[in-house]
This record gives sequence, structure tokens and C-alpha cells, in this order.
Amino acid sequence: MRAPRALSLAIMRAMSTATTIRPPALVRRGSWIYCPLLGAAAGFLLRLVAAWVAGLPWAPFQGVFELAASGADPWGAVVAVALGAIIGLGFAGLFAQERLTATIDPERVVLATGRREHEIPGSEVDAVFTERGHLVLLDASGSELARRKSGLDRLALRDAFREHGYRWRDSDPYAGRYALWTGDTEELPLRVNALMTERDRALRRRDHKEAALLRTQLAELGVVLRDGHRKQFWRKTED
Repeated sequence: MRAPRALSLAIMRAMSTATTIRPPALVRRGSWIYCPLLGAAAGFLLRLVAAWVAGLPWAPFQGVFELAASGADPWGAVVAVALGAIIGLGFAGLFAQERLTATIDPERVVLATGRREHEIPGSEVDAVFTERGHLVLLDASGSELARRKSGLDRLALRDAFREHGYRWRDSDPYAGRYALWTGDTEELPLRVNALMTERDRALRRRDHKEAALLRTQLAELGVVLRDGHRKQFWRKTED
């Protein structure tokens, strides 16, 4: 039964074309409008209250409020609004760099955030699912090929992956294999426990960049993580 199924899967993939899943247009375009508008409004409000706050002897950051209150109107208000809008544009650019776009075809999956692309050969992908707002791709050993924060429509992702012959799962197929990390787990090597201790500290500091880097290092050692309620849960990949 395996050979006919594999043959039909290969034919289906050969006849398919790539599917690209992007965030909704309202999200992609709206941030370039709403962020500057919100920034301009914040700049105007800051201008209104700056002089009052700067006069309070106990208020923090008085230098900032004194600067915001400086300059005669109307130009002082115009500058405050313009600076707020510029800062809003900066935030819109940051949001754009974090948005995920997924391009799926029979041969590969390309996950792009901003100008960064991660291409995963389709032959390596064994299972795909979403979990807590993340898109996750696993290989046959249970290792994570990718875990990306996703604002993409889950049903659109499901349909696209299924259309191109990938195995979509409604939840993590290894969900029952995770164990709570308690600080010095005997089943784990000393090196793994040390990295998880570092990562626990990074999570407590809310240093998400460092936590992601340590997750990658642990994955290279055959340990997959799941976070929940400021705790780490782990499982080993299959040999």
C-alpha cells in the first residue's frame, strides 16, 4: 500500500503550484496608517500635559517633559505631532519586519520575516501544526525544523499544507511526551541542564532573543522545549 500512496503523493506534488500565505491586507497596510496617527496623537497629548508635568517636583523624566513643553505654539505643537508621527512610522517598520509570510510548494517551505528567509526542504517535513500563535514544522525524529510566531490564518495554513501533500496536525503530536524541567533533571546531561538554567534566567528577564538562541542550542542537542506559565517543559527527539 505504501508504494501507490507515495506515487500518488509525488504526482500530486508535481502538479501543484506554490501557495503564499500573508497577513491580512488590513494588518499589512493598516499599520502604516494607524501607527503614525497614534504617534501623532501621542505627541499632541504629550505637548498638552508637558508643561504641567514639568512643574511637578516629584515627576520623573522632567527633562523630557521640559523639552516637550519648549517652543512657542503653533510650531511647538506642530513639531511634537510630527515627531510623534515619525516615531509611529518607526514602530510600523518594526512590526513589518516581524510579520511572517509562508510560501508552500511540493518541494520546499519558505518562511520569511522581513528580509530574512528560512527555506526548508519539503522532503524533511513530517508534520505541521500551530501552537499558541506559532507555526511549527517537525521532521521525522520530532525535531523542530522551524518555530515561528505567526499572525497567519490557521485554516488557510492548514489548507495550503494539505494541498501540497504535507501532514497537517491539529495539535502537537508529541504533546504527551513533555516533562517539567525542575532545575536539575537527572534524565538530562549536565550540559543540557546548564543551558536550561541559562534559559530560565533569560525568560525571567524577559530576554526573548537570548531565550530563542538557547532554544536553538538545546535543539541541536536533541531537546525540544515548550514554555508554559514561566516554566519549561522538555522532551527528547527520537533517534
